Amino acid sequence: MKIGPKLRTVLILMISCSVLTTSFTVFSFWLKKDIRTDMDQEIKEREQQNATALAGKFDGQFSVLTSLAAFAGSREVLNDQSAAEALSSFAKSGAFVRTAVADRNGDCTLDSGEKSNIAEYDFFKKSLNGKNVVCDSCSFTFYGKKSLLFSVPIYRNRSITGVIMGISDIGSMRSALNSPVYGGAGFRLLIDRNGSVILQSDTPFNNTDENLFSSLLSMNQANRDSIDRIRGIINRSENGTVECRDKTSLRYLYFTPVAGTDWYLAAVFPADAMLLKFRHILLLCGIPVLGTAATFLLLGVYAVILLRRKNSDVKKGIQELKALTANIPGCVQHCKYDSTLTIVYCSVGFLQLTGYTLEEIERQFRGQFIRMIYEPDREGIRRSIDAQLQTGRVIDVQYRLLRKDGSLIWVLDKGQLMAESGTEPELYCLLTDITDQRAVIQELEISNERYQIVLDQSDSMIFEYDILNSTISNSTSSLYMFGSSQTGSRNVIANFPESILKSDIIHPDDLSIFRSMFVSVSSGAHSAEGECRLKDQNGSYLWYSIKITTIFNENGEPVRAIGRISDITCQKEATQKLVQSAQRDGLTGLLNKSATKAYIEQALVGSELCALYIIDIDHFKDINDNLGHMFGDAVLAEIGNKLKKLFRTSDVVGRVGGDEFMVLLKSLNNLSLIVDKATAIHQSLQQTFVNSSKNYSVSGSIGIAVYPKDGMTYADLYKKADAALYEAKRCGRSQFVIFDSSLQMLGDLNDPSGLFDFPIPR
Repeated sequence: MKIGPKLRTVLILMISCSVLTTSFTVFSFWLKKDIRTDMDQEIKEREQQNATALAGKFDGQFSVLTSLAAFAGSREVLNDQSAAEALSSFAKSGAFVRTAVADRNGDCTLDSGEKSNIAEYDFFKKSLNGKNVVCDSCSFTFYGKKSLLFSVPIYRNRSITGVIMGISDIGSMRSALNSPVYGGAGFRLLIDRNGSVILQSDTPFNNTDENLFSSLLSMNQANRDSIDRIRGIINRSENGTVECRDKTSLRYLYFTPVAGTDWYLAAVFPADAMLLKFRHILLLCGIPVLGTAATFLLLGVYAVILLRRKNSDVKKGIQELKALTANIPGCVQHCKYDSTLTIVYCSVGFLQLTGYTLEEIERQFRGQFIRMIYEPDREGIRRSIDAQLQTGRVIDVQYRLLRKDGSLIWVLDKGQLMAESGTEPELYCLLTDITDQRAVIQELEISNERYQIVLDQSDSMIFEYDILNSTISNSTSSLYMFGSSQTGSRNVIANFPESILKSDIIHPDDLSIFRSMFVSVSSGAHSAEGECRLKDQNGSYLWYSIKITTIFNENGEPVRAIGRISDITCQKEATQKLVQSAQRDGLTGLLNKSATKAYIEQALVGSELCALYIIDIDHFKDINDNLGHMFGDAVLAEIGNKLKKLFRTSDVVGRVGGDEFMVLLKSLNNLSLIVDKATAIHQSLQQTFVNSSKNYSVSGSIGIAVYPKDGMTYADLYKKADAALYEAKRCGRSQFVIFDSSLQMLGDLNDPSGLFDFPIPR
């Protein structure tokens, strides 16, 4: 059976409408699914922010209560009258409406002075175990309104001695629940794991029932499955969305945990909010669909009309073709394939592009297109067209045209050679203005050349890291240190950075820093920088600064990175010298006071036996007064040299005052070494100087404290050693004293005869 043209057209229209209907149905399904996904993501992000804000409010209350606990921890008795007065004063500050303090037995004193026992309450037991607790105050009512109870442990000497509590009015917390939910269509609840409602937004979920699960069941018994899913979410400490129904409509409930509590923030909003958005988008999308359908219908009608006009005249067809070509991008030009490319036809767009009229083209260029091409380009374009047509029937060339206003424009000419037997061959060409594109390309070429000049003239080493292919390259020879291979005009390293990390080019201590920089930019960081030691061509490790900046594609994914490697060895060495100079005493070359303290504090870790010596030069003032300060400086320098020779490089030796020195003797095997070193110091410091037949003698008084027996910190050891030094001077100087428990601070002695367990050389 032969199908006529009209019936074929009708069938095509019917099939097109069916395809449109099916496509619209599928589109509607996926649109609704995508809107639901977007809605879930939007609610998730917003409610997690609200949960974080609520947790922040709780943290603020805990912080305030912890500061009060610190005050309470400094007191011997927690439930006396002064404690109640302090709590009352604190409550008036506004952080809490009521406060209370309890000892470990649960005996509680309120800020009003009332007494009670809270030993059996769960929040009290948890706080005694060191936890910060927030709960509904209904379980412990000493404030008439609905409120929240915060409790924190009280520490004294690192032991929990009681619990301090504060009642916060829910009004200050409700603001975190009152921000609009999905355009103001919903509301929020703060619930515990059993569904009990702790707080509600100003628009409540249910005014009568204090339990979410009971409210859902009272709305609709079909919500039982929804309640089971909610319990599952809460038991897994996750967040999620659950559907529920009341008598007439569908609602969505989103749950997210509140950090630091066993509570959940629930957002409730009607499903109609999502459906309204879906219907609105669907309506907007339906307009172009209907327009498309109408277009198909009109095209079908037009096709029928065309079929009925088999004998339309050719001139009208040409006019329609001209109207069509006048509205396409670019312009159309039809010319003979002769020596001058004589113009046969040109569209209105061509006239607008060049600025000439048809009469002006005929009069000024005699209808020859070759004369409209910029003269320096004519010969090359003609050769290019001839060469392309020798191998095919298509041309693709670029050249400049001279416009009527005297300006030059670049055009892309894509054409087809048409030749029938017995007729002269002709070119049908589409011309596109590419002046702006050419300017951009030229700018890019200049930029690339500028970039190459910078690379070649920079003192730093510039490289390009291809993240997708794990290669690093550079057009200079700056990557010699990485062992790069030559690929064309570029030096390339494959499998980067793993191939470098497996070699010995990176200093072993800097491998993690080097790896982290490239992992960071590969993971999407905008930049990374660090300092590493790299091996040079002579096998020596030098310090380099590496800075990397990431380049992203249109999807925001990291694809490449540009980096710079700068030699900072000289800066590092200069910095090290400055640090050493800042830490040294200019006269003796020993550590100065602040550096001595810092090094000693670093050494006092663990339980390794150490001894702290404080050495005071006896009668040094006589040397300065009678032999001069320059001589005194020489004596101090000599003493510094002697102390250096007496101790190891691992020990800490410093000058901490005008004639006072300090030594930390580390890693001792037994106590006898302490005495041996003290004896050696004492003997080395005994000197006599003669001036005008008068003798001036110096010696040393030494106070010693032992770590960890006498203290665990620098301050403790210093006090003990200073007390021992005080005793050595009190007993006549020129001796050493080792601190023990019978020696009191500030030189007060209980039993001075028992201070010396060892013979003291005189």
